[in-house]
Amino acid sequence: MYGGRYHWPNNNRQDTLENWCSIFRAIGYEETDNQGTESGYEKVAIYVSLQDMLPSHVARSDGKTWKSKLGKGQDLEHYSLEVFEGDQAEEYGIVTAVFRRAIK
Repeated sequence: MYGGRYHWPNNNRQDTLENWCSIFRAIGYEETDNQGTESGYEKVAIYVSLQDMLPSHVARSDGKTWKSKLGKGQDLEHYSLEVFEGDQAEEYGIVTAVFRRAIK
């Protein structure tokens, strides 16, 4: 636990796309090709940097909109994943994996 609020699952902790994907699979998410929001599903989208192809950001959806945490600031709502794609200063690369699980 980090400060009692965050938890990183046990794995080999290498910062790779496959490890990030395995973490979401382990907590009940399934991979999907649908990059839109889906009513009844919470989703996560993993971005990878275009410089090194390593994970750089995760956006999450509550079924209505996408949300991203930008540094220590507040969550930012956005209606598409493309808004943060690219290789400029405020962009995170490209979305390479999207996962979903039913909202309980």
